Formats: sequence, C-alpha cells, structure tokens
Amino acid sequence: MALLALCLCLPASGAGTFTGKVTGVTDGDTITVVTSDKRQYKVRLEGIDSPEAKQPSGDKAKQALSAKVLNKQVSVTWTKLDEYQRLLAYVYLGSQSVNTEMVAEGWAWHYAQYSSNQQMAAAQVAARAGRKGLWAAKNPVAPWLWRKRPKPSPKKGKGKGSVLRILSLLPNPAGKDAGKEQVTLVNTSKKAVSLRGWLLRDKAKNVYGLSGSIAANGRKVVTMKNNSMPLDNDGDTITLVQGKTTRHTVSYNKKQAGNGAVVKTSK
Repeated sequence: MALLALCLCLPASGAGTFTGKVTGVTDGDTITVVTSDKRQYKVRLEGIDSPEAKQPSGDKAKQALSAKVLNKQVSVTWTKLDEYQRLLAYVYLGSQSVNTEMVAEGWAWHYAQYSSNQQMAAAQVAARAGRKGLWAAKNPVAPWLWRKRPKPSPKKGKGKGSVLRILSLLPNPAGKDAGKEQVTLVNTSKKAVSLRGWLLRDKAKNVYGLSGSIAANGRKVVTMKNNSMPLDNDGDTITLVQGKTTRHTVSYNKKQAGNGAVVKTSK
C-alpha cells in the first residue's frame, strides 16, 4: 500500500519534496515519515552511510538520529527510489540538513562512492580530526566494507547451544558385541529434548537413527540393537548430529575399548 501511495502522490519526474512527521527510526540513516494525509514512506538519507546495527556505534548512531528527528516534522527532498523501494532523500529539520549533521557529529560516513557533496566531505574530515562519534574508535570499519565481510562458516564440534552430549560408550561389551553395544547420551538442559532428527555417525559415515526423548537433566542409554553402525573395537570417532549440525564428537582408541570397558568422555 505504501508503494502504491508513493506512485500516486509523488511527481512522475522521479524527484520531489514533501513534509511529514518522523514516526520511526530504523538505524542511523533510515527513517519512516508519515504525511498529513496518512501516507507513509521509508526514507534512506542520501549521501551518508551509518554503522550497521551489529557494528560498534550502530546503536549510538540510531540513538543520535532518533534524538534529532523522531516525532518531529521534517522536510524530505527525494531524488529516486533505491533497490529496496526506499526514497533516497535529503532530510531537513527547519533549515538544518540532517544528513550533513549526522556526518558532522561522527555518526555516519560521507558515502563518497555515491555522493560528491563537498559539504559532507568537509564535515567528515572535521569529525574524524575531532574524533567525534564513531571516529573515537581506533580503526572504525566503513559499513559498506562490513557488509562485504565473509560470513563465518558453521563450526564443527559441540555446536553453539547444544544441550545433548555423548556421555560414554560401550564399544566392546562382554560376550558378543552384536546388539549389545551402547552409547549413553546426557541432556544438560532443564527441558526434555526430543530425539527426532538426531542420529549417531561413525568415522566410516555409518549412521544410527535415534528416537524417543531424554528428560530434563536426564540420561538415555542407546543400545545398538541393529548393526547399521557397529562400534569398532580398534577405535573410532562417534559424532552426535542434529539434522545437518554436528553437536558433539568423541574419539576412542583400541586400548580404551577393552573387553567390557566403558569409554567415558571428558566434560
């Protein structure tokens, strides 16, 4: 609806000016403006780039912009829509340029890749020299570089937030191994955990599907009743997997897997 309203009420030439009340601040360079006839627009301040929410100073940049414009009447001079259907605009509070002030106070970079505004360029030089806002940090990272940073790959092992662990193994029970090998699991949380979607996997990629559940702070002895994943008496690596995520991995050697010996894992 907001986009439809935008198409109906703003000039077809692709630029214009309107006034409205700022009802929301998304971050240090994006606001929501509502006009007197209840039309709502998402506005991206043109020529600047503020720290992302998860960057140092991201919260402070949002707070600084909120203190300036939230619940206040502003004038919006827009040039075009960006790829996210936001208005790229210069926002004014009276005669003051909010865009330039955010740069001057050190809460945004001058977005020089897309703006040749010399006033903003000079404001950034002064803010940096005065170590204002984000420039108080030793080596602040520009948000356009932050957005391009490699995303961390999932780590193997215990897995963040994992509440189930392998407590012990019985790879070589007394007598015949078949149908008697055991893996004991422990639930370290205060809630019962369903084992649906969980499995055990050995070094050779054989798997043993799990079922049932483990009570809060409880244990479950899994007896390997079928031979889909035999525990190797010469040593093996057993992994507890939830879906596609590795939650806990335990290795043991031939010496540990003596006749009737229980292999206990470290905490």
